[in-house]
Amino acid sequence: MNVKEKLIFIKENGYQAPPDTFQFIQEMMSHIGSLDAELRDDLIYTTLSHWIPDNSLTANELEQLIPIILDQNHLLFRLGETNTDSVFTRSFSMLVIPLLLMRHRESPFLSRENIHAIKEKVFYNVREERDYRGYDEEKGWAHAIAHAADALDELAQCPELDKNDLITILDLVYEKMTITDRIYSDGEDERMVKSIIRILNRKILSQVYVEQWIQSFGDMEKSSEFLPAFKQKNNIKNFLKSLYFRVKFYKVDADLCPTIEQTLYKVEKVYYS
Repeated sequence: MNVKEKLIFIKENGYQAPPDTFQFIQEMMSHIGSLDAELRDDLIYTTLSHWIPDNSLTANELEQLIPIILDQNHLLFRLGETNTDSVFTRSFSMLVIPLLLMRHRESPFLSRENIHAIKEKVFYNVREERDYRGYDEEKGWAHAIAHAADALDELAQCPELDKNDLITILDLVYEKMTITDRIYSDGEDERMVKSIIRILNRKILSQVYVEQWIQSFGDMEKSSEFLPAFKQKNNIKNFLKSLYFRVKFYKVDADLCPTIEQTLYKVEKVYYS
């Protein structure tokens, strides 16, 4: 049986892990950027989402998996390209990282060095990613930014990350939510907001600092060209509205709501006057 046939068999049998689980996962990782959406998403990722949390791999095997995920053939694969198929490899490699961090929170196995290695590669990927597609009607989910948001969300919860790391996450969210290339339409803003709520919950950054960060969205220098400026403005508004309602819903730092309101007004007075 080929990889897809094996995974279909595993799925049909309740995701029971085979005796050679780690060896098979290495084979799966070589197909993680497959253009077959069923194989990539429904089979490889979904199977990993069962096996990694369910202790189908030992801590040692999970540690061996990390450098594979983070290498030039996976998370960093042809990073910086736009509208090419390489995004599927990067994006779905990124999606494995939250699974590892969730497993670590439940039963710690990662060293501080492991966490920081993951952090540095994730930060680099987010900073340099230029493929902003969500759903491709022919090839399925690309969603690099949404998957990066999930990884940032998990990292923000790690006590190994300090104040400077949390500030870096804010900076990365700002960079990606103010792009001029595309208007996000596949929930990227909602996914990015999750990491902001985690940061607020840690109570490490002052409210003044967070307020200034929010206000910076209203001070963004606009492009002189209409379409890039229009796309950026819509990305900013969508992100701020998502942040507003998430802050309100979770009742976390509710004093930030007036700052968000004022920033939205500054971004587009016509709708808020």
